Amino acid sequence: MKIAISGSTGFIGKQLSEFFLQSGNELIAISRDDFAGGCNQLAKVIKSADVIINLAGASVLQKWSKKNKHLILSSRIDTTNLLVEAVLMNLSEHRPRVFINASAIGIYEDFKSHDEFSTALGSDFLASVCKAWENATVALKEVDLRLCTIRIGIVLGVTGGSFMKMKPLFKAGLGGKIGSGMQPFSFIHILDFCRAIEYLIKNDNSIGVYNMACPEPTTNKLFTNTLANFLHRPAFFTVPEFALKLFYGEAAGMLTKGARVISTRLQAEGFRFQYPDITSAIADLTKKERYKFNNSEKPIL
Repeated sequence: MKIAISGSTGFIGKQLSEFFLQSGNELIAISRDDFAGGCNQLAKVIKSADVIINLAGASVLQKWSKKNKHLILSSRIDTTNLLVEAVLMNLSEHRPRVFINASAIGIYEDFKSHDEFSTALGSDFLASVCKAWENATVALKEVDLRLCTIRIGIVLGVTGGSFMKMKPLFKAGLGGKIGSGMQPFSFIHILDFCRAIEYLIKNDNSIGVYNMACPEPTTNKLFTNTLANFLHRPAFFTVPEFALKLFYGEAAGMLTKGARVISTRLQAEGFRFQYPDITSAIADLTKKERYKFNNSEKPIL
């Protein structure tokens, strides 16, 4: 298959690219220059793609100033609009058969439980970004392709993301919970994420919204204790909420709040998580400093 990926230079994009390359697929990395070239240029780049995976977007974990809010929103909506327009510009025989568009579990209301059928959506800035991001692909529902919207939880891996930022602190005995620690921590192991994307591509019946979160979400406190136990280090510290608000402002809510999110649809369709809970995920991530591939097995990311 030819798989086109936007956002392929980020943590998730890099791991997903490596996963598909090791599986024998051809990769088309959609670059910033491709987007800057406008719709005509982009249409040429994706013309031969069987699958498009749209992951592009600036980091949301930064202070939400007016300027940064504009960047967070525009980096998602503008790129998605261009991709959708480019897909529609191409003749039907040159369109992908699957379009996978990223979103996030931040679309849901905090401190509630959600599967894909939940209608309790949030009203804060992050939720509004996710809603606009998903709405940008509405036009694709009118053409002959499968549109999958993936609402991504916290992705845990050893080559980047939040886990690699926290691990050195925990190894130094400086780890700790955030605030009360009771806020939900809905996550997915990077390998399960890649396997789930592959499943959506190959399963012709997969269409619509999918939560990219494991069957057994945990809390920040239990995540903290599990990681500390596997690293054989104490985790006595507590990061106070006021300190995060001083540093991140409104964006601190991403760390001090959260929703309990699970992927009901993936499991109902037959997908099985290799790391369904925090214990199995942390056990794997702490025993491997780096991941290797061989010709006899799927990549372990």
